[in-house]
Amino acid sequence: MEAERIKTAVKLMQDGDKASQKGLFKKPDWDIAGQNYERAATAFKVGKSYEQAVQAYNKASEALLKADATHLAGKAMESAAQILAQNLHQPDRAADAYRRASELFVTQGSVDRGAEQLEKAAKVMENVDVNAAIDLYSQSCSLYEQEDRGRFAMDTFKKAISLLVKTQKYDRAADMLNRQSVVLQKMTNRGALHKANLSIVILSLAMGDEVEANKQFHNFCSRDAGFPQSEEAEISDDLIKAYEHGDGELLAKTVRRQNITFLDNEIARLARSLGVPGENIRSNNYGAPQAAGNAYPQQSYGDDLM
Repeated sequence: MEAERIKTAVKLMQDGDKASQKGLFKKPDWDIAGQNYERAATAFKVGKSYEQAVQAYNKASEALLKADATHLAGKAMESAAQILAQNLHQPDRAADAYRRASELFVTQGSVDRGAEQLEKAAKVMENVDVNAAIDLYSQSCSLYEQEDRGRFAMDTFKKAISLLVKTQKYDRAADMLNRQSVVLQKMTNRGALHKANLSIVILSLAMGDEVEANKQFHNFCSRDAGFPQSEEAEISDDLIKAYEHGDGELLAKTVRRQNITFLDNEIARLARSLGVPGENIRSNNYGAPQAAGNAYPQQSYGDDLM
């Protein structure tokens, strides 16, 4: 059965090549060529000849683009990317194919679909190149932001922030949260905004920057002027007081408050690992125990710049 499928696919590829050829009295028929290449790709996939299927989808995409069927060209590249990721287990090539699919969808006007492709590219790169994955998540969010459709990027923001915190890139996680906050303000989603605000304070303290934590806290309060103080604001205030006064008891009590558990899992875990300056050695759940006088989870800044 598989051999028959592959034989059929080879014939369809030949038909596609024939349709794409230019003759003395004949122009290439890119639409027919694209259709044949797509059918060949499907047959190769069913026949489990996955590399040939990818090549066929690539040729289909090129032909369909020349036929001004840009959306279909994007779908063909997306299909190639799926095979590379799921069947051939080649994340780098899969990410490249998803990027190309994204470009085609954006060119055609489907910005949301383009952003989705970048998110898929990021997902396949997470266990291969975390910096590349983070950049792709950021680019996906940017597409939504540029079109003032940031509300559709909330899940992508969440994935990016979680990955950044997990890999101890706290400064970049704070930047991403600030971008998310701008969108949340436009959405008037006050509950989610308060969570983002508290998360930024926690990240600032994790980096040992009490000044920045204080600055962020006062910025949040000024934006909420006229509204009742939120639970997240109270928690932020207590965290900062605990750091300023070296009050380990207040810190321990504050990080156990219920609203901390409502944050992203990685940020909640980070909050529970915080220790006031000068505290005795304790584990931070992100690596080796912290020494007294240096109770902040550590991160390397050398390779974290975008």
